[in-house]
Amino acid sequence: MNITLPTENLRTKDFLIKDGILYLRYGQSYQNIIYALTYFMKGRNFCYYCRKFFPRNEINIDHMYPRSTGGPTIPQNLIPSCKGCNTEKADMTKSQFLHYLSLGTESEKLLYASKMRTLKEGFKSIGMYEIPIEWITPVKVCNIHTSIDFADIIYAKFQKVKAYYKEHHSFQHPIILDRNLYSLDGFYILFVAKACEVPVIPAIILDNVEIRHN
Repeated sequence: MNITLPTENLRTKDFLIKDGILYLRYGQSYQNIIYALTYFMKGRNFCYYCRKFFPRNEINIDHMYPRSTGGPTIPQNLIPSCKGCNTEKADMTKSQFLHYLSLGTESEKLLYASKMRTLKEGFKSIGMYEIPIEWITPVKVCNIHTSIDFADIIYAKFQKVKAYYKEHHSFQHPIILDRNLYSLDGFYILFVAKACEVPVIPAIILDNVEIRHN
């Protein structure tokens, strides 16, 4: 899939956008760059939920499909949100949260939020995501490249991802890969898959993103 990018060519010390391709410099934070691009394209003082303007330090990035049920860090899944809306939204999707906001009473909102929590636990229990199925491509673990060495990862995070896999027999979200199958986001998923001898994992391949090694 292609991620949404600015239409014009851009060059910074960390990335280059040329002819519709995002080139990332080796070692840079994928998440930070995607957040910066999202702010660049969508603004950083307006909440897309409550439709109000805020000081920049009161706006952050929200995953419309939440990370907890598969939501990836890509521009088309990110919007600026005020801290209040982001907290209240919790693990709801954008459409679920907008429905929640339309409810008339607090008791209706509490009941709906409870139903959504139960729904999401059901998704997790059967290894399902709440994202569009066409975003996901199964990829053989042996074909995935990474710039991170196992010795450099944080053991506690590794154990957390491993514990989730052992409980649910799935990963919380797909790994994100560039067009050459270099891992951009989800390094711990890759290492847990290797440790648990999982041959194929769900991935989101970004056809217009490439890591440059020189």
